[in-house]
Parts: sequence; structure tokens; C-alpha cells
Amino acid sequence: MSGNSQPFGLFERMLAGRYLRAKRQHGGVALISVISVVAITLAVFALIVTMSVMNGFRETLLSRILGVNGHVYIDVRNMPGSEIDRLSALVRESAEVTHVTPIINAQALATSEGLASGVIVRGIPREELAQLPIVMDSIRPGGGLENFQGVEAPSILVGDRLAAALGVTENMAITLISPQGSATPFGLTPRRKAFLVGGVFSVGMAEFDSALIYMPLEQAQVMFGKGDGADELEIRVQDPDRTLQVMMDLRARLGPDAFIYDWRAKSQGLSDALVVERNVMRLILMILVAIAALNVITGLIMLVKNKGRDIAILRTIGATRGAIMRVFFMASASLGVLGLSLGLLLGIGFCMNIEFIQNTIQSLTGFDLFPGTVYSLETLPARVEWGEVAFISVFTIGVTFASTLITSWWASRFDPVEALRYE
Repeated sequence: MSGNSQPFGLFERMLAGRYLRAKRQHGGVALISVISVVAITLAVFALIVTMSVMNGFRETLLSRILGVNGHVYIDVRNMPGSEIDRLSALVRESAEVTHVTPIINAQALATSEGLASGVIVRGIPREELAQLPIVMDSIRPGGGLENFQGVEAPSILVGDRLAAALGVTENMAITLISPQGSATPFGLTPRRKAFLVGGVFSVGMAEFDSALIYMPLEQAQVMFGKGDGADELEIRVQDPDRTLQVMMDLRARLGPDAFIYDWRAKSQGLSDALVVERNVMRLILMILVAIAALNVITGLIMLVKNKGRDIAILRTIGATRGAIMRVFFMASASLGVLGLSLGLLLGIGFCMNIEFIQNTIQSLTGFDLFPGTVYSLETLPARVEWGEVAFISVFTIGVTFASTLITSWWASRFDPVEALRYE
């Protein structure tokens, strides 16, 4: 046998396959094998789905945030309009910069027919707002920017959740009250002004849809007493992940006195939380995969115990220890490969059809599985990263093979004389 059998050859593969098909008296081995495959399948499935959902959540959340907010900011508070224009011209000279606009961010109280809500007012020029597709493409039919720069009856854009909370629709009036009051002989009086709702938008993120109002920059300057100034220069660049290089270039152009920061600094808590949560969840689920892979050891130990007589006979007729090790290695490693394959198939298929699955479950149960008020997004996102899938596959195979090799080596150390003594 040793002269005719090649390593991992037909005979060894046939023998490994036969050992996997347990007889009735060895039914316990078959049951443990099935449990091992199911455990690995479910562990890989959970790891792929969880990581894909977290990747999709991060990508979708950041795309919404970066679609509404800028990528780099320059603080221009207390600067005159001429200085803001000079800085804007210098910023536009950078090759990475695509848009520069002065904006005003302020808090106010919105009221309508006895209903009130705190809001964030963003003053922005009309031409710059028109270049935000995530906002413009989500405006409901009947709304737009026709009167966004009106003087007598200026219009504003309102998030759909905020509009629902105030009970307003297009062409209805909202009164905004600014905490920055006007000086009068009787003290500071809050500024208040009525605006028409020119459009209702929905970017799909509750944080914006429930509190954000877009207002013409000129109106925001008057409303919040900014004169001809602004709060920030909002800068959009070609690649939001390369903001560090852009900030270094802007620092060289604008000098050391300019206060420059990017979207990561502005949303530092959210960005760090997403990274930490992603890494921790990956670690926890990798441990789960390792535990599932260890079930293979239990099945292999039982298989070796049941096949002790066969091992002794094979050794007697010339089988080498390496051949015995390879037979049992293939018998058990195939369980890990099968479990991994099923887990990948189920996990990737689930992620590719996650929206359909979510809608089906919600329609059958009537329960909102992913409420936007809690998770900031309206739908459960999933994004399969093939590099992540490859890493999961390599890790699962590595853990399974390592567990199998140890027990296979133990099987190859069987002494045929001792194994046959009590037969």
C-alpha cells in the first residue's frame, strides 16, 4: 500500500469519505459531524451578515452625513465678508477642492399653529444648495428652490419629519424665533420671522430630517445678526478620505492662524464609535467561529476511537503514519470546508437580499424591525466587502485545519499492537 498510495491520492480520499459515512453503530459520529457542520455554517453566516451590516451601516451613515455636511471646514466667525471672500478665493486654488461656500449654522425655535420644535437652521447660498444631490433629489413633488432667495416672502426647505411634527406642507408658513435677540429700550427681544415652506426633503437620516432647515444665506445673516459674515467655510473635496492632505495644503495657503478641521473632528464620537464597535464585533464573532470549529475535534476523537482496529490493520499492511494522518485530516477538514461553503452561501445570499427579507418580515409581523428614530436610517443597510469575506474564509479554514491536524497527528501515533491486543 505504501508503495502505491500517493499523498492525498485516490485511496486516501476514498478512505476518508468512507469514514465520514458512519454506520448505524457509529451514529454518534455522524450526529456530531452534522452538528459541527451546522455550527460552523451558522457561525460563518452570523459573522458575514454582522460585518456586512456594520459595513453597510457605516458607509450609508457616512454617505448621508457627507452628503449633507462638508468635508473640511474653516472657522470664519467674527470675520468681515471681505476677509471671508479672500479666504474662499485662496481655498479654491487647491486642486483637491471642488466646492467652497460660506454657511451659517444656528439653533432656533420653529412654531406653526401652536406646535413648536427646536431646529437647526443652515444658511447657505441657493447655487450651493442646488449642488447637493442628496437634498435636491429628495425634495417632494411640488417643492423646490423657486423662491429660496425671495425678499418679501422668502422660502425655506424643511425635513419631512420636522414638517410632520409641525403639521406643515409646501407653501405653508413657519415662524422661526432666534435666541440672538435685537436690542431694544426694554432689553433684548428675540428675533422672529415667518417663512414659507418652499419644499420638504428627506435624506433618510432622522437626525437631519427631524431638525434641519435650509435658509437663504442672506436671510440667515439677518435672522441671526451676522451682518455680512458667516460661521464657517464649508469645503467639499474630491476624496473625503484624504482630508488630512487637503488640510495640510490649506494650512500652507492660509497661514497658521486659520482654524481648519474636517468631518472626522466634527463627528469624532460617531466615527470612533463605529470603528470600535466594528472591531469588537469582529473579534467576538471570530471567537464564535473558533468555538464552532472545535466541535470538529470532538467528532474526530470519536471517529479515531471507533476506527482503532482499522488503524491497526492499515498500519500492519504498510500504511505510514503520514497516510493515517492525512486520511483523518481529510475526513474532518472536509466538514469545515462544507460548513464554510454553506455559511458563505447563506450569508452572502442574505446580505444581497436583505431589504426584501426585511420588508417581508415586517409585512408578515407588522413590526418595524429597523425604526429610523432609533438607528437614524430608514432601512437596514448591508455591504459585502469581498476582502472581509476572504479574511473570514481564511480564518475559518485555518482554525478548522489547525484543530484537525492535532487530532489527526494523535490518530497517526496509534500503536497497532496495542490496538489489536484486545480485539
